[in-house]
Order: sequence, then structure tokens, then C-alpha cells
Amino acid sequence: MAFLRAVTSEPTGNPIIDVLVDGYAWDLSFSRTISWALADGLNPEHVWDDRAGAIQTFSAALASIEQFINVEFDYVGDFTSPIVAGEAGADLVYTLDNSDVDDGTLAYAYYPGAEPFTQFEQYSTEGGDVFMNFNNDIIAGSSFRPGSEGFLTVIHEIGHALGLKHPFDGSPGRPTLDELDQTLVRDLDWFSIMSYSDQFEEEYERWDPATPMILDVLGLQYLYGVNTATNAGDTTLALTTEDYYYTLWDASGNDRADASGQSQGWTIFLPDFAATPLVDTLTGFALPSDQFNDTLVESAPTEMIWLMGDIENATGSAFNDWINGSALDNDLRGGAGDDELEGYGGNDTIDGNDGIDLAYFLGDQSSYTLTIGSDGITVQDRRADGAGTDTLRNVELVEFYTDTDRATLDLQRFGGPAGLSAEDLQSFIELYIAYFNRAPDALGLNFWGTAFANGTSLQEMAALFVNQDETRAAYPEGLSNEDFATAVYDNVLGRTPDPEGYEFWVNALNSGGIGRDVFILGVLEGAKADPGPDATPDFIAQQLADREFLADKTDIGALYAVHRGMSDVPNAIAVMAGFDGSDSSLAEAVASVDQFYAAALDPDDGAFLMPLVGVLDNPFDAIA
Repeated sequence: MAFLRAVTSEPTGNPIIDVLVDGYAWDLSFSRTISWALADGLNPEHVWDDRAGAIQTFSAALASIEQFINVEFDYVGDFTSPIVAGEAGADLVYTLDNSDVDDGTLAYAYYPGAEPFTQFEQYSTEGGDVFMNFNNDIIAGSSFRPGSEGFLTVIHEIGHALGLKHPFDGSPGRPTLDELDQTLVRDLDWFSIMSYSDQFEEEYERWDPATPMILDVLGLQYLYGVNTATNAGDTTLALTTEDYYYTLWDASGNDRADASGQSQGWTIFLPDFAATPLVDTLTGFALPSDQFNDTLVESAPTEMIWLMGDIENATGSAFNDWINGSALDNDLRGGAGDDELEGYGGNDTIDGNDGIDLAYFLGDQSSYTLTIGSDGITVQDRRADGAGTDTLRNVELVEFYTDTDRATLDLQRFGGPAGLSAEDLQSFIELYIAYFNRAPDALGLNFWGTAFANGTSLQEMAALFVNQDETRAAYPEGLSNEDFATAVYDNVLGRTPDPEGYEFWVNALNSGGIGRDVFILGVLEGAKADPGPDATPDFIAQQLADREFLADKTDIGALYAVHRGMSDVPNAIAVMAGFDGSDSSLAEAVASVDQFYAAALDPDDGAFLMPLVGVLDNPFDAIA
């Protein structure tokens, strides 16, 4: 007699499980092995001539299921009838005819048995047996290769033999799929092999499932547990183009879904969705991007791969990909195309590689800190339940988004100052002091630093600063050259000009020999120049005082924009406004920066921060 018994269970109350699990399962408390056999039918006139082909087909079908669940299917032989097979110990029997059914049925199967059934339609061991109807043209003519209607029929019937029902059949306490949220799942074959609905009904040899789909895997894993051996360890899972749908299951390790062999752009969502609390398995998916119609339920793919289990990393194709991570620490890599990548939770590495690539971050931009350094760019979500800290490489665009707002930062324009020298960066801070009489804002400073790194000279930058609205506000259009020179000296050096220098510069401005932009650069350069050999002690003392004053203002500006990464312009004005060269005013300026920074760090009500590390030392680090 068949070895295994069956057990029954009540509805779980969870619709994802109850939509397919009908309350019957094999009792595997003493053994994880389910025996199966091949047999002629009850009518011996109808047999499958290719016995080896039949065994191969059913073995492949069982293997497609065994990879997901804690079950081992053991072949016990080929028998003359399912009755004989059951008496020999086979729990599942594939019966190669169904001549008694002439209503067009492809096949049918019995739920697990023999117990708890008390009445049997034909024989006492029929529980778990599968009948194939060779009077049906699809069964008679199928290749039974993966993706064909014939192979789908085989794994569909195995689903019944293991305890799964049709998603369109309801029973007490167990819903139909149509009763569930149709924005998430639909009664289609690529959501469940137990469905009868096929978006490509005329395609008998392709575009059908070759493995259990998402709902089937969850239902079977609920009944029998997970297979912890499938893809255990570090595994690269190639996303291959097939003429069928399939599911990749990964039990453990550090793993990668790899679309690098594809000939078109793909959309990849790594497993991050827990469909039911009754099974720990996470779910994602992958398919060609041109077959993804914004949501899965609105799509009609000819290629579809469910990604289930423990898959942390993804590699895209050489084309335009959309790659999405998970709550785990992901390593996401684009290819040669213009890729869109998002890490979601965890501390992720996002590498766009070639092309113009975009990294997405969920949440208001003001909740993030984007740090630029010589070893790359990091984006930190300061919210406790946010997206972690991600490292960006070869990413040109960053977009922060909410339901109502999107803010895009072009790193090609703002992300390039990390390779500058300290001297160059200080010269840009000095321009802000001289032209705007304030600390730089981080966004502006990084813009000009990137422009300089890309070939814009300091002289060209000075000419552009002259035409800024803030410059015109600080030095109104009607301001005389005398008053202009006096104002520049006050902003840069904190004093009135000495008579000789004042006369020289005013004459040069009045004669048109130099422009105001060149004058400002000259004052900055003069403050930092070494005294000449005939310089008087008073001149040297004044120049040292000028140099210290400018250096202190530069340090304040660097603390605000470089080390703290703040960009609020009114605050940038405020931190510089009270500095007069004294130690107390310097301390007050630093305290003001720290106060603004503490407020900016608030993850909900703070500000977007964009610090630059590794270029300038922070002289205030040692101040308690």
C-alpha cells in the first residue's frame, strides 16, 4: 500500500495561502520523501508508447517543484496500473490514460491520500494520482517541453496531488483569487500554475510556466517548508531569455541576479515583498522593460521571472535597465545603457557603470546627506527607518522623490570637486567672501568647484561672479569706484584700505585698466602674497593681519559649506555677519554654524546637506 498518510487543516485566515491551499497535505512528519511511479491506466488499451520520455517528463516536472520545498521525490518504478503502483508503495502515480473522460478534460488529479478519505471514486490508493487524457489533442500532441501547455498541465496536476486548489474555486473559509486585491495579483497562469487563464491561449508550445509561480511557491512552502539546499552559498543567477515563465529560488548566501547576457533592457525588482506572514519567503521579479506596463497586473509578458528568497545583488544588461534593491544591503550594477537604480533600505552600493545613470531615493531631499569624497559619493538617509547609507559610483543623476515632489541633482554639475587641491577650494570660498560677503552655500560651492575641475579658470569664474544678483546687491550698480574699493577691503580684509593701495586701485578702476572682477582677485591675491624684500615692519604686520583675517573668514565659510555641507543662504550670511577678526567673534561664528547644523540634521525638519571630505582640514575639529 502507499506509504504516506494525509493530514487536513482548517483555513489559515490569510488569503494568499487560502486562495490555493485547500486543507489537504501529505503527512511528512516521519519522512520527507514522497514516492512516485509511472503506470498504465485503468484501461490498458491506452498507454504512452514512449515510456522513457514519460519518466523524463514527470521527473523534470517534480524537480521543478522539489527545488522550492523540503520534499524529496523518489521514483519507485513503472507499473501496469495505478492500483498496482499504489499497492507497491507509490504515493503519487502518473497514469497515462484517461479514456473514461470524454468531455475535453486535459487531466485531473486527486488530493493527497489515502487517509483521511473514507470514500474513493475508483480505488483506495487514488489520493495523489494524476490522470492524463490522451483523447485531448493538447495532451496527445504536446512536446511536453518546459513552456508548453502539456508541461504546464503536468505541473498543474502535481499541484493538486500536493494539496493545491484552483485559484478560481472557493471553499468554506477559502477565497477565490478574484476576491483578492487585483492591484497585486490576478487569476493568470504567471501568478499561479493552478490558474486556467492564459493571456496567450493559442500558444501551446511557449509562454506558459515551467515551474511553480509566486502563489504556488508560497502555498507549497507553507505546506511542506522550504528547500534550504537550492542555491545555498554565493550564487549568480543568470536571467536567461526563455519561451516560458519561471521562478528562481535562492535559499541563502550572497547572491546576484544577472541580466548581463540579455539583448535588451530589463526591469529587476530584487526580493523585498513579503506576501504573507505565514511564509518568510520574500518575492521580487524580472522581465524585459518593454514588457512591463507600470504594474505587473497590467502587463502581458512573454518573458517573466519570479525572484524569491535570498537574492541581494543585481547586474543589468548593456541596455537601459531599471534595477531595484531591497531592505538588504544590495550591490546594484548597471551596464552600458542609461540605467535607473534604487537601493531602498540597507546600505547599498550603486554603480551605474557607463551611460547617464540615475539613482533614486525615496523621501524628501531635506532628509538626506550627500557626501562627496575622493573615494566616491555617499547618500545617507538620516531617518531611522529610511534608506540607509548608499555608496554611488558612476552615477550622474540623483533624484529624491515623494508622492508630491521630485528633486533632481545633476552630479555632472555638482559632484566633481573632490579632486581639487585645498588651495583651489579655498580660492572659491574667498570669492564668496569677496563678492557676496557671506559663507558659501554647499550647492553653489560644489557647482563652481565642478566647473573649475572641468576647465573653467578662476579668472572666468570671477567674471561670472560679478554678474550675480548677490554681487549687484552687495555692490550696487551706482556705487563709485572709491566706495566699491572701500567695500571690498572691508569684506575681504575687515579694514579700510591703506592710502597707497587705495589710490593705486581706484586709479586703475577709473582709468578702465582693470575691471571690478580683476580688482577683487587682486585684493585676494595681495593678502596672501609674500612681502617684498623692502617691505617695512608695519607693512608686514598689516599683511599678516590681513592674511589671518581672510583665513579665519575662509575657515568659517569652509566649516559652513564644506565640512557641514549646508546651503541655506540667509544662514550663510548670518554666520559671517558678526565676524570682526576678534577671537570672540570667531568663536561666535563657529557656534552659530554648529547651531544651524544641529537644526539641519533633523531627519524630518532639517535640510539637505552636501559636505565635501578629504580636501580641506577642519581647524575647528579640536575645539571642544
